Amino acid sequence: MDATNLEPLPILVFSNLLMVAFLFLLGRKGLSEPYIFRPWRRYLMILVSMVFCLFSFWGTDWFHYAEMYFNILYVSGFNTSLESVYTVIAAISPNYLVFRAIIWGVALYLLCLLFKHVPISGDLLLALFCALWLIDFSYGRIVLAYTMMYLGGSVLMKPVKGKRLLSLMLGIALLILSLFFHKTAFFGAALVVLALFSRLLNKRTFVLIMMIYPFVLLLVQLLLMQFMDTAVDTNENSSSSAAGQAYLNEDTREIGPAYLLYLILRYIPYYMVAWIAYKVNVYQPEAHEGQEVEEVREVREVQEVQEVPSEVRFFARLTVYIVLVSTIFLFDLGANTLTLYMRFLMYAFIPACVVLAWAWQQKFRVRMVKLTFLVGVAGTFYALLYSFYISYLGVAE
Repeated sequence: MDATNLEPLPILVFSNLLMVAFLFLLGRKGLSEPYIFRPWRRYLMILVSMVFCLFSFWGTDWFHYAEMYFNILYVSGFNTSLESVYTVIAAISPNYLVFRAIIWGVALYLLCLLFKHVPISGDLLLALFCALWLIDFSYGRIVLAYTMMYLGGSVLMKPVKGKRLLSLMLGIALLILSLFFHKTAFFGAALVVLALFSRLLNKRTFVLIMMIYPFVLLLVQLLLMQFMDTAVDTNENSSSSAAGQAYLNEDTREIGPAYLLYLILRYIPYYMVAWIAYKVNVYQPEAHEGQEVEEVREVREVQEVQEVPSEVRFFARLTVYIVLVSTIFLFDLGANTLTLYMRFLMYAFIPACVVLAWAWQQKFRVRMVKLTFLVGVAGTFYALLYSFYISYLGVAE
């Protein structure tokens, strides 16, 4: 298969839109009680999800990876920015589709293990994942790092079948292993470790974080400027350094109304889930004297909810941490960090899926959960339509 001759043709992108629409229709039954599919529906959704990842034409990385794959195999001395493990995978893959099948197949399997490990309906998780975050999952090779570190963190938080020592070893191994599958994996792994400490996130620490946030912005700006100056002075030409400088030196694209709407619909749901996650993690189940009527009503609503499992609280803390840290790069730091912001924020989609599914199943903050779902679905379909429009303009030119 010579994927280097392919281009993001409109018909290819439109096929992705059809697949997601099909998955949305299949998954609707999983959104209502008892949140269970028939086996054929579940396996069909997993199969279509895998096919979507194999042929993820909506994102330019599909074609970028194809070019890298053929260069690794056939261009002597080619210096790739991919991690070494992907060079090995490319070497054992007879064609590009097998290369993608290994990466996304393993990632999807690990994700299914994670969904089975948390005390939430796996079919509900699958339905929300396909409707809101499958496109993020399909985008880049980093999914292997995502699934490894989050499965590892989940196992550390809740031992498998009570086997604490085995779970401890497995969890640590997965966290360490994830570092070899993407250059930015240290970001997620560090926050996973932080989220394991249950008492770090509460109302007092959250207020403290908000107070020191401006100082953190200043510190990050200084560190970024130092990184860029050092890289220039030392004439660093490694692929890793070049990739990092490319992110920071990338020209800021002109943001028109269509692209601005794309950003809003794609990334606002992360903040909505982060708010739900914060409430999940710090909520006090009993009402106290002097509370307002609305607060008492909210308390009564949540008292009907079962106690939040430790692993759900873990993913709730993780969602909040990722959103807070990644948002630092949304601000003007003296370099174009919008790409870094989007890449880091995408670390939240698996934890966010767990939090949203738990809140949905337990009817926690129902209005906010349903609104988040609607905005997320709109973001998914708008992203695919926007990609279709851009590919159409490319052909028309």
